[in-house]
Amino acid sequence: MDGEANLVGLPQPKRVSLSESVADTIAEAIATRIILPNERIVETSLVEKLGVSRVPVREALKVLHAQGIISGGGHKGYRVAAFEPGITQQIMEVRLSLETFMLRDAIENWRDGNGSPAVLQKPIDMMVASALSGSLRNSLIADLEFHRAIRHAANNPIVGTLWDTIARHVLIVFNFERFRDEDLKASARQHEQFRDWIVGEVAKPSTPFKEIQEALENHMLLIARKKTGDVSIAS
Repeated sequence: MDGEANLVGLPQPKRVSLSESVADTIAEAIATRIILPNERIVETSLVEKLGVSRVPVREALKVLHAQGIISGGGHKGYRVAAFEPGITQQIMEVRLSLETFMLRDAIENWRDGNGSPAVLQKPIDMMVASALSGSLRNSLIADLEFHRAIRHAANNPIVGTLWDTIARHVLIVFNFERFRDEDLKASARQHEQFRDWIVGEVAKPSTPFKEIQEALENHMLLIARKKTGDVSIAS
């Protein structure tokens, strides 16, 4: 028909593959120290413990290797990357940059009535439940889901896609002592406070970009400043 695109042969949307799911599981294991930095990763052991075939495990390891989460490869096998301070710093700098744009766009969308910051309550509830059960793993995942909710609310496909590529790195860095409170209840409270700040900004006509960046950095490094008294992502 005139005016209609010819959609014959259009590729169908892809679902999350098994290999991507396996990669997420391995990243979670690294984040929660089930698999330690520099520890050797044995493919056959993963196959047995995860109950999947070699193919998705092998593909998952290739993905994690390409992302720099594991190193090595070939006949020597893989090891978990050490995540030295310099690398961690780079991850945090990239994260701050991307999430500042995401938060700016999310706030603007919420101001315009496109969704609501109420979507942030579910991951906060997950954090509260994780604190009550003492589950570090669930708390880490809930923390990531809080920021993923902002990623979706931003509706910025370019920045969102870039953020997706470092999401596993962020999950791992979340568990570093420098960036996380040992008290899981404190993590929930910090996210409640940050959510309240966001709600306040949505009610305003505008928020300077610099203020969004500063608020986000304060949120990301609140624990670091409490412990050291002087920490900056960009330092």
